[in-house]
Amino acid sequence: MAQRYFCPDCKGNRTRFALIYQLSQEIRKDPGTGEVLYRADEWEALSDGNGRPHVDVKCLSCGYTAYENVFIKAAKNLDDGFG
Repeated sequence: MAQRYFCPDCKGNRTRFALIYQLSQEIRKDPGTGEVLYRADEWEALSDGNGRPHVDVKCLSCGYTAYENVFIKAAKNLDDGFG
């Protein structure tokens, strides 16, 4: 479902954003030297607990970055007259 965003920090951007997906890669290090002993070939997307990928949003006007829901709620609050 498409969601509208609104930056709660600069309160002006409604159109220019970057989506940031968090990935993880398993590694194992030597505890004494810090040398990487093992690095998995696979990268895994971190999820939000509901099976969807964890997504942060960055406002490309002011640089503010937060969870996607922060931007969605700001857009909803604007519609409700709270913004």
